[in-house]
Amino acid sequence: MRILLAIAVAAVAGAPDVQKLLLQPAQVGKGYSVYQRKDGAGVKGTITLDVCGLNGYTSEKLRTTRLQVNYLKTAKDPGLSNEVVTYKPGGAELAMREVLQHTQNCPRTPIKTSDPTLPPLRFTITQLKDPNLLKGYLAVRVRVRGTVNGKKVDQISYSAYQRYGNVLSAVYSFGPNTAKQLQFFLSAAEESSKNLQRGGPPPKLPPA
Repeated sequence: MRILLAIAVAAVAGAPDVQKLLLQPAQVGKGYSVYQRKDGAGVKGTITLDVCGLNGYTSEKLRTTRLQVNYLKTAKDPGLSNEVVTYKPGGAELAMREVLQHTQNCPRTPIKTSDPTLPPLRFTITQLKDPNLLKGYLAVRVRVRGTVNGKKVDQISYSAYQRYGNVLSAVYSFGPNTAKQLQFFLSAAEESSKNLQRGGPPPKLPPA
């Protein structure tokens, strides 16, 4: 894990330390722990923006450093993921424009996702409002429907994207769609906005 983090936070002139901007488990919720991801470190071979398909995200090539981790409690509780990315000058601003454009123009017909093992799926994306997020934010409710391996799929997830300078922080909520998931998600997104503005200590990750 130390090697992965070293890659993720490799020195880039003027770039913030993405590890320091990640959510602390306590900011996510009582009883939550942080976990590394196999695809969590670095920009090579990874994807940040894939809302409504992969095409059209030229900002992906402008990423410089990236780190993403998951936060879990129990199987009955919603999960969370926080991805923090630095960009070349202007890249984060472009990323926000692109993800907003994809959100507003997502077709109603099934589309291919970033997962090559899945068939085209139907996406319904609804924008959410939260005055406590950073100006220019994008928060969405994503409903995915379709048929995978002969079984009907109908899932709800949430995503929030916020920019501060050349840094983008994305918060994703997944897992059981319960009444408390939306508030859980927005609370974490609000905490992420605070981290972007003030920085903070890196969460203690378990050994690899």
